[in-house]
Amino acid sequence: MKKQIQALLYFFAVDSKRTVTIFCSILLLCITALTVLGVTVADIMYIAISAPAYIFMIIFGFRTIPESLPFAIKRGITRKSYHTAVGIFILLINLVMLAFLAGVQLILNAVFQVANVTNIHIIRPIGASTELKSIFYSLPLDYALLLSFFAAGLLLGIIAYKFGFLGGAVLGGIALIGITVSLTIQGLTDVITWILDLAVLPAFGLVFAVALVCYVISWIFIRTSNSQPTS
Repeated sequence: MKKQIQALLYFFAVDSKRTVTIFCSILLLCITALTVLGVTVADIMYIAISAPAYIFMIIFGFRTIPESLPFAIKRGITRKSYHTAVGIFILLINLVMLAFLAGVQLILNAVFQVANVTNIHIIRPIGASTELKSIFYSLPLDYALLLSFFAAGLLLGIIAYKFGFLGGAVLGGIALIGITVSLTIQGLTDVITWILDLAVLPAFGLVFAVALVCYVISWIFIRTSNSQPTS
């Protein structure tokens, strides 16, 4: 089992290197362009660095299943080893992404201080500033959100793999309707507001729990999956 997990982690690392590199390059280019515009044109500008990473992670998680599960099954790797390797990969790839996001923000913070730029603000889960305290304080919640989006994408990916895109769309639609109806309930709205007002560590725990639930549920579908997706 250990060798199977190591082989899968190597496969994940090699397979994802190009995709992650392209995303990070595009994000850096966009941030650079927005920063130049903010300095030269805009009176005030807000830049969201983390949000594109969240979107990328849910897509990345969704694509992980069809691109790796058939490969693993056909090579005799057990589904338990696959699920374990995916869990480790989720932790590692999001840690890399977190380090990248933090590095970009620290560099921006240094540039803004040297150039005395005060009209550009970075939108983060906690606080909308480039202060060092805000950057480091929001890192745990950033990590939990990255994990949750990847795990949610993974769950959607295995559902689509297991039941086909039509079945996945039906289940996703039902879930979306349920969420939409739930949001109309005042009690749930109050709960969400309460979560957003929490300190970073309790918020991290709750968001991480969402990621863990999605990851655990994905095992239910992975353990009975075939080497070919349902068309």
